[in-house]
Amino acid sequence: MKLATWNVRILYRPGALVKLKDELNKYSIVTTAVQEIRWSGSEIFDSGDFIVCYSGNKERRQFGTGFLINKNINILL
Repeated sequence: MKLATWNVRILYRPGALVKLKDELNKYSIVTTAVQEIRWSGSEIFDSGDFIVCYSGNKERRQFGTGFLINKNINILL
């Protein structure tokens, strides 16, 4: 299982999330911590092969961090 961190700088541009997911799939990364998302608020949502969890500034598009977790991950409990 591959883990990573990624400074995405700005993820609110159209197509940025799709490009990030393509890169994660290209390198077979199943879980990544992302910085500088710059999305406002906090949310967990489904995005294709990934679950996206993030938290950012409530009022402005600044800072923000989160995780992208591949839904195809197999975890033995």
